[in-house]
Amino acid sequence: MTNLSEFPLTQDLCARLCHDLVGPLGTLAGALDLLDEDPEAAALAREAAASLRARLQLWRAACGAGTGPMTPAEMAELLDGVMNGRVTADLTGLPAAHAFAAPVAQLLLVAAMVGGEALPRGGVVRLLAGPEEIVVRPEGRVLAWPSALTDALEGRPVEGPRAVLGPILVRLAEAAGWRIGLSEQGLALRVA
Repeated sequence: MTNLSEFPLTQDLCARLCHDLVGPLGTLAGALDLLDEDPEAAALAREAAASLRARLQLWRAACGAGTGPMTPAEMAELLDGVMNGRVTADLTGLPAAHAFAAPVAQLLLVAAMVGGEALPRGGVVRLLAGPEEIVVRPEGRVLAWPSALTDALEGRPVEGPRAVLGPILVRLAEAAGWRIGLSEQGLALRVA
């Protein structure tokens, strides 16, 4: 029997994916239409195709099945230039040689994406390993955690494509056996 309570989250995730992919796809289609008329169209098409591929790879790793263990460098490569054009991810605060198990890697990818959403004016999302936790610390001119994140952390219903990362983060943490909380340092992820 299908769990109908998960259906709105599934719809929101699909809508979010469509939103994130439609821009590069539209650019690609437009560039392909101009290939015969504009010599720069091929370069634009290649750039849009690369953006589309990078976004799909990140979403597949963050929310899809079959992702294996990942090192911080592999996660940083997936996040590079994909979160928000003005936000970068810095994972140098994580142990470089450590390969995080798939459920934890997915949790860290989504946590970094949530950190990126907390920086509407751009900045850097740092993931820092402490003795018993990993902290996601967004740094920028404006820091505003999405209200959907606090709602999801407090168990309140959250709906809409722009809000989908909060509930996904909570579910990934539960599946990986981790706890999440907001602190003065940032978003704290702790082994339960």
